[in-house]
Amino acid sequence: MNHKGALKLPDRKIRVAVIGIGGIGKRVHLPAYKNNSNVELAALVDTDEKRAKRVANKFHIKQVFSSTEKLFKNGEIDAVSICTPPDSHAEIALEAFANGVHVFCEKPLANDLNAGSKMVKASKESDRILMVGFHRRFTPSYQNAKQCISRGDLGHVYCIEDQFIEPNPLFGWTKSDWFLSPTIGGVLNDLGSHVFDMLNYLYEDYPMAISACSTTFLNSPVEEFSMFLVEYPNGRSGIGKISWLSSTVTEGIFVYGTAQNLFASPNFLVKINANDIPEMSLWRAASESLLSMKFPKLSFLRVQKGDPYQRELDYFIERVRKDGGFGQDALNALSVLATCKAAQDAATKKCRIEIPEQARAFVNMK
Repeated sequence: MNHKGALKLPDRKIRVAVIGIGGIGKRVHLPAYKNNSNVELAALVDTDEKRAKRVANKFHIKQVFSSTEKLFKNGEIDAVSICTPPDSHAEIALEAFANGVHVFCEKPLANDLNAGSKMVKASKESDRILMVGFHRRFTPSYQNAKQCISRGDLGHVYCIEDQFIEPNPLFGWTKSDWFLSPTIGGVLNDLGSHVFDMLNYLYEDYPMAISACSTTFLNSPVEEFSMFLVEYPNGRSGIGKISWLSSTVTEGIFVYGTAQNLFASPNFLVKINANDIPEMSLWRAASESLLSMKFPKLSFLRVQKGDPYQRELDYFIERVRKDGGFGQDALNALSVLATCKAAQDAATKKCRIEIPEQARAFVNMK
């Protein structure tokens, strides 16, 4: 394990352990780290040792452990990727921070706000990185949209609409049943996490309250479609639409400003002035038609150099190499978790829910 005061990390490769080799671990984290010349894939951890050894051989990883306890006792690592179900995130992260190890954790941050708060506190106390997997903010078109907002190109931005529509993950890229667990699964924890993060990213702020409605299909134990209105300071709003019920994938943001409006999708961005709304609707319809693909033809979760997943993990490694510590990434992840839980509460109670003061207190920490 690495501790400050040891050999400076830029002088050697960063030793990374991937914990959990389900869909996201095997298809995203391992290839992305393999593509990074500054990384040594030092270890794999999975309860299925037979599968772990098979994957380790494929990626030429020497050490395989059946538990994180064995990893931290015997492995020499600088950082971990936590790719396990959300209800195990807090326990693993707290163990990593206690051993002076940086943490990249897949979303959502944890299964509840109390566990997430403990992770953020441990990151701060150990001065180690806690970064959560919000890959959309590493998409160039969304980064360009943020630059337009920051420069004031759109005037005062008062509303951002974000939609993320796709098939149920169990139909495509994963076999993990946590997605259908009432306590940790559902489309709000899955896709909602990405939408709440995008709103925070573009507004550079944290929400105060949320209203939401959700539906299920064929007696699903979790919500599979949700719409919500998120309230931000200074009268700004965020509108989200997320679904697991589509046979196609459609994703994009619409930013409304007093001077101009903007539409962006993963591979498309266009700005218009306030008089071009009819033309904008045509551009939007055309771009969504191009982006919507039948799921069997979609190459999903295949990491390539330069794509958002790769850029995200490269950014994490660069922060580790610079001996980075506690930062805004952890606070944003806690805000996203709090918003997810508030959205679930709002949909159940059919009323407006304020974001807990507990989360607001943490995200305002300096």
